[in-house]
Amino acid sequence: MTLHPKGYRDLGFLLMLPIRLCVIAAIVARCCCAVPEYFAVCDAGSTGTRLYVFELDLSAAKVSTVFVKKTKPGLSSYANDPAAAVGPLLKLLVEGSKTIPDGLSKWTPLVIFGTAGMRMLPLEQQNAVWKAVQSGLVSDQQFPFEDLSARTVTGSEEGLWALFTANFLAGRMSHDLTSHGKDIPIGLMDLGGSSTQIAIPASSAAKQGAQFAENAIVHSYLGFGMTHLREEVRKHKAGVDAACYMRGTEIEANLYGTGDATSCRKIIRDMVTEQSHACQADDTAEKPCLGDLAHVPEAVDAITMATGEFYAVAGMTYVVDFVRWWLELSPETAAVGRSFLDAYPKPSLVELTHAVDTMCSGDYAPIAARTADKKLAHPFTGFDNGPYRCFQANYILILLGEMYGFKPDGRTVTFALDVQGEDLEWPLGALLHARAQRGSRKEL
Repeated sequence: MTLHPKGYRDLGFLLMLPIRLCVIAAIVARCCCAVPEYFAVCDAGSTGTRLYVFELDLSAAKVSTVFVKKTKPGLSSYANDPAAAVGPLLKLLVEGSKTIPDGLSKWTPLVIFGTAGMRMLPLEQQNAVWKAVQSGLVSDQQFPFEDLSARTVTGSEEGLWALFTANFLAGRMSHDLTSHGKDIPIGLMDLGGSSTQIAIPASSAAKQGAQFAENAIVHSYLGFGMTHLREEVRKHKAGVDAACYMRGTEIEANLYGTGDATSCRKIIRDMVTEQSHACQADDTAEKPCLGDLAHVPEAVDAITMATGEFYAVAGMTYVVDFVRWWLELSPETAAVGRSFLDAYPKPSLVELTHAVDTMCSGDYAPIAARTADKKLAHPFTGFDNGPYRCFQANYILILLGEMYGFKPDGRTVTFALDVQGEDLEWPLGALLHARAQRGSRKEL
């Protein structure tokens, strides 16, 4: 969807985030005395729940992350036994609360936002999980926070909040979500296990004082996350999809990866294109449909005409950074990978393609051995996703080049996880959004 001013106001964020009025008033009162406040946000994704604890010094207009940690599996995995989700989540919350100064955790609101994994569950199962989580946590004497709100968020909310985070950390946007009028506003692309998002600020956001949310293009594509798509390919292309795994990767009994990246991209391209066309032809299908940005002039200008800059975050960077890591471990590939390594974290798609082709054709056995040693493993890759990096890298190439339309030789995409140590993730943007909405209410 494209978010217009009315749509932005109608997100209903505050109505669905019932933090008690007395707590908000207390926060406003204490910030006048320059006392830092704390805010806890859980990103409940398809593969796990990550807790962020933010410290806000509103008098200094500064936000910093004091704690971040993930527990697995995701909340959606507990659909058939919702009560079982409480224990691991409570343990994470207790650990995170210890980073907050004594006595202040009781003033700290907590929100738990479910993303694509929860969105893919039937509403009845979502409600059962949220009911169990809320009642189980709040009734436990160890629950450390002041209040709790938990719900499933839309993909558009997730994408918009990520846009806020990127532009705030990059110095393009202030705390009140207005433009500083400095440099080109930054777009953002996020890739998770079950969905992928792209957010593009309007060109008007370059003007000082402009609202960053006005006319922003925020599209979320449920079912096009890298895990869900790989499982779909496995289901429909079993055997042929061996091309999408590094040589020697054991896929199933008597089936091993062949590391043919070119063939892998054809498999992925055919499936994604088929699903995109089916979505666009079906009036009942969930919109937007992947591939639709070619019909959005402002998106074409920002992407194809290269008038915008973009961060590629989360799964996109985990995967592409794995490619970098692998090439640096393989000196015999220096000639092929040198241009990619020199350009990273801002490689062209041509450079990334050559690097991915080389990586996929490599032997997976040394990677498996290194992954077993925490000191030698890639920092963002474990046994749960190491075998799939070849597939994921080829999917990213199809996504960026053919579905979104980035030029093969362009350099407008930066693969990044943080800006000056602060994560490029949507939870900070959610916090900034909530604060801006509260500040606009006269009664507060």
